[in-house]
Amino acid sequence: MVITFLLVVASFSSMAQIAGTKIFKLDLSSGSSIELIEHLQDKSGFVISYSSRLCFKDNVTLSTVENTLVGFLNEIFSDCPFKFIERDNRLILRPKSLSETSFSIIGYVSDSRTGERLLGANIFNSDLQQGTATNNYGFYSLTLKGGGVRLQSSYVGYRGQNTSFVLKSDTIINFQLNPSIELPEVSVVRAKIPDAIEGTSFGATRVSMNQVVEAPALFGEPDLMRGIQMLPGIQSGSEGFTGLFVRGGGPDQNLVLLDDVPIYNIGHLLGFFSVFNPDAVNQVSVTKDGFPARYGGRLSSVVDVRMKQGRKDRIGGNISLGLLSSGVSLDGPVFKDKSTFAVSFRRTYIDALASIYQQGEDEKTNYYFFDFNGKINYQFSERSKLFFSSYWGRDKFYTIYNVRDFNINVGNGDLEETVSINDESNAGWGNFTGALRWNYVFNPRLFSNFTATYSNYRFFIGLKRNDANDQNLNRYEQRYLSGIQDYTLKADFEYFQSPRFTVRFGANGVVHQFNPGIDVVRTTPALDQTEETIIEDVRVSGQEYRIYAEGEFELGKTWKGNAGLHSAIFMGEGTPYYSIEPRLALRYRLLPRIELKTTLSGMSQFVHLVGTSGFSLPTDLWLPVSDKIEPMRSEQATIGVNFYLGDGNELVLSVEGYAKSFKNLLSYKESTGFFDYSTTWEDKLTSGKGESVGGELLLKKNRGNFTGWLGYTYAKTTSFFDDLNDGKSFPARFDRRHDISVFLNYKINKRITGSMNWLFGSGNPVTLPEEKYYAPRLPFEEVPEYGFSESVNSINNYRMPSFHRLDLGINFTKERERGERTWSLGVINAYGRQNPFLLYFSESENSPQGNSMRQLKQLSLFPFPIPYVKYSFKF
Repeated sequence: MVITFLLVVASFSSMAQIAGTKIFKLDLSSGSSIELIEHLQDKSGFVISYSSRLCFKDNVTLSTVENTLVGFLNEIFSDCPFKFIERDNRLILRPKSLSETSFSIIGYVSDSRTGERLLGANIFNSDLQQGTATNNYGFYSLTLKGGGVRLQSSYVGYRGQNTSFVLKSDTIINFQLNPSIELPEVSVVRAKIPDAIEGTSFGATRVSMNQVVEAPALFGEPDLMRGIQMLPGIQSGSEGFTGLFVRGGGPDQNLVLLDDVPIYNIGHLLGFFSVFNPDAVNQVSVTKDGFPARYGGRLSSVVDVRMKQGRKDRIGGNISLGLLSSGVSLDGPVFKDKSTFAVSFRRTYIDALASIYQQGEDEKTNYYFFDFNGKINYQFSERSKLFFSSYWGRDKFYTIYNVRDFNINVGNGDLEETVSINDESNAGWGNFTGALRWNYVFNPRLFSNFTATYSNYRFFIGLKRNDANDQNLNRYEQRYLSGIQDYTLKADFEYFQSPRFTVRFGANGVVHQFNPGIDVVRTTPALDQTEETIIEDVRVSGQEYRIYAEGEFELGKTWKGNAGLHSAIFMGEGTPYYSIEPRLALRYRLLPRIELKTTLSGMSQFVHLVGTSGFSLPTDLWLPVSDKIEPMRSEQATIGVNFYLGDGNELVLSVEGYAKSFKNLLSYKESTGFFDYSTTWEDKLTSGKGESVGGELLLKKNRGNFTGWLGYTYAKTTSFFDDLNDGKSFPARFDRRHDISVFLNYKINKRITGSMNWLFGSGNPVTLPEEKYYAPRLPFEEVPEYGFSESVNSINNYRMPSFHRLDLGINFTKERERGERTWSLGVINAYGRQNPFLLYFSESENSPQGNSMRQLKQLSLFPFPIPYVKYSFKF
């Protein structure tokens, strides 16, 4: 009996293996479902019995004529999942019940008023405790078992939306969420939603644009980068500047993306304001650890800025008037339900005010900046959408001086004419970007994004001089140019395998064109033609190729993670370089309100920014790797814990520690500098390494009329260069040990909101001479004189005084017949703290020969309270 049973089982197993694995060829590739099944019976030797409840079609075309029996049947009944039973040479088919079949729900989550897609919005099935989040284009895909489904969508600052339906096929469900009046989006970081995925980037922090607009702002100019600087682990470098120094890294180590296009200089007005117009920005996320594998090319952080797409229902916009600049934005539909647009323009009128103030004066100094953002999209179908976005911004600074009259002969030399001549210095810099993107949903589980981008950053420094001699006019002009251009193609894919597992993979290629420096000199001697001399013209190109794969997963109800691999290669005019970078981020739910987290990541960077000052300037040079300059590399490990406190996780306390190492950092040698023409640009530089360790604390309150956060950072960053400081370690110029930031927002009523910032930072390191000694000139020189020399024993051997500042602001909002009016009033540096910007020595003119009496002093940019006022009108 046992032997007979085993033989029957073996026979069934053999048949099952043949039905599922043996490949045979058909003579017929199209026809009705019945015709194809009859042909399969003839070719396979199986008798196929089937239920009448299966999905039969009059016309079916097979993708191939060679397959297994089960493979052919899956194609014939592709719209109707089935189960089968094998008995002898018979195959019995029946449709699966809804509870046995999985279907995909796809769609987009958007703002009901503006139509803007919401990135990182949560989609959650409370019955099954399964959910997902929208990606960078507001798209989601959630695969669930068929049957009754209750689905809810939520997003901080918006009222949740619920829907119930019977899931019996792949379904499209779009959510349109209404902004919440009771729970304004003021928190920098998204509130915790239990058992729901928290965002599109595992370690990303979303910055609230409402907070950026409502917070006190220098001269009333809201600035995105100032909001980011208040996060723990992120410093500004120097007070008033928008540069980002993240966990010991420099400003070039931040990958700043505007609609997927890298921005190489983020500063207006020498860095006092950023190039991002808040009226043009939809959402922003910042990643400083746990980097997903899809990001690469920088060492310290990713700032992902997404521009507004435009509302679908009507044309509207915003007009803003500030002390330094004004702007206008407009958005709305182009073709109903198919296409929308959004444009914004901002310009300072410092030049106009300066012209009025300097009217009638010969010597003048002037400055202006502007930026333009534009975006348009067209939706071909629910599966296909095309985007085009662009940014153009420029800064221009010039000074006219040494104005004088000059007499020249005219005609036959019998007459003289008086002309006015002057000298001039000028500088300018700017970015231009363009991005063309195509979103396409191949199937309910596979989302794709194809992108082509262009980026162009340029700066120049110019000098014009006129020399008059015996009625001859000699003209001299020098112009220093530098910049970088990028051409990029990339393809990104997201495969939603299940609610607990998502795969992302893709590739991109970048063509870089560097111009580290070209110095052009033009001279026009009297009565001669212009002569042009190029002192140094270096042009370098390179290609950068990257591929990645990452998986975001959940294991049970306690583990969640993201693991991936990023690989890159740089091919320039010399040695090719490659990099393989593992990434891992894990979270463990220790208790319902306690969560542990850890990350490991390796990063590489093939472009360098070499600066000459303690803060980032537009004149800093972008340089590629070469035979003499190797790629920068970093490794970072973090460990932390999150505590969720209060009702509904109203309070969140996050504590985190990190350790980070750097290799192949660049710096100018001690004996050379920016304008040293005696050596090539590579020989001016030396490489070294660094390390940074620190701890961060963030306590935030997410809900209610009173919201805000407290952040604290302790950090220590050290540099090591063989050719600097006698080979000894020294504090990095980004090394600031203690940072505290406090932001509080109180909604007094529906019309009035008050905000407060308080910032504290310990002093930045600075290099100062430790002694000054008498150095007489040798007696055989023509004019023997005395002078002084200074001795510097070590780099960054002193620290500047600490700084702290209180900013206060209040916003008055009122609904008008045609829109919403807001007056913003406030004061920066409310108690007039004289924070140090620069230290210098002041010497006494009455010092006796051989002696020098001097005093160390500081320069403060904002030594007194600065009031501001701004008016804006939304319509």
